[in-house]
Parts: sequence; C-alpha cells; structure tokens
Amino acid sequence: MMNIPYITLLNLSERPGLVELSQLVAQDGEMPVDANLLEVIINGGDVSSWLPDDVINANRAISRINESIADTEAEINGFLRQRGHKLPLVKVPRLLTDWARIIVRYKLHRNRISDEKTDPIVRDYKQVQGFLKMVAEGKYSLGIEDTLPVAGGVPKQTGPVRVFDMNTLRDFGR
Repeated sequence: MMNIPYITLLNLSERPGLVELSQLVAQDGEMPVDANLLEVIINGGDVSSWLPDDVINANRAISRINESIADTEAEINGFLRQRGHKLPLVKVPRLLTDWARIIVRYKLHRNRISDEKTDPIVRDYKQVQGFLKMVAEGKYSLGIEDTLPVAGGVPKQTGPVRVFDMNTLRDFGR
C-alpha cells in the first residue's frame, strides 16, 4: 500500500510560501536559496538557467524541508498509532494536512526565540499538540473510522412529556 503524505512540498509552497521556506532552511551564515529556483525544482521544471552551485544548494534546502516533513509525519503517526489507527492511512483528512503544515513550519523555525503567548507559530504548534493528544486519548475524532464512544450508551429523553406536538397545535392559528 502506498503511503499518502500528510503534507507535500507543493502544499508548503502555497502556504507558508517559498520565500519563507527558503529563508528558514538556510543554514547559519548561508544565503537563502532563490524562491523561484525552489519553485522550479518542486514543479519539476528546467534548472539549466541557474548556476550549478545554486541548484545544489536548492536541492539541499528541499532535502531539509523533506526531513521536517518526515519528522512531522512520524510525530503525527505516533499519536494515531496510540489511538489505534491502521497506518498508512488510506485517505488523509484535510485537518491532518493543516496540522502537518503547522508542525513543519514550527520545526523549520528552529532558531526562533519567542513567547508562546504572542507568537502565532508557537501558539499554533501547541494547539495542534493538544488536538493530537486528544486524538490519541479518543477524545477527538478525525472522522476516519474512529468513532468516539458515547458515554452511557444510547441517549435517553428525560423531562416531561412533550406538551406541544402537531396534534395539539393543529387548531392554533385559526
């Protein structure tokens, strides 16, 4: 069975975008890769108009992004396995793609010094971690063969018998 990725380079190129990705994956003291070159490589285009060293650096950058994608999928799978999901998933819910995007972005911001309360990247990552923990505990459903148990069994009506119904309201408005 083929493994369907939760997030792809193409997804990430759309959001957060290639400019941010190129800046994030640059190693300390290294110039960011040209975002246009990343786009060409991701889309399988012709790179012959770029310098060979630039293409090599761009491929290294893509490799770093792919490592973060793989780490993210492993992290998510840990929570899904705990919940009892059969992996790889046959269909990836859109929610998992969104969560994977948030986690990859957080991982790529490796040198970020920030406050969880004011930084949306850290805040979003912490929220996703909370949701993944709830999935693992069976308190949140992804909607993929993981129905949550109903506490106490079948719902029961409590309270007085219904006073107004179609029969008692039939003459009301005449």
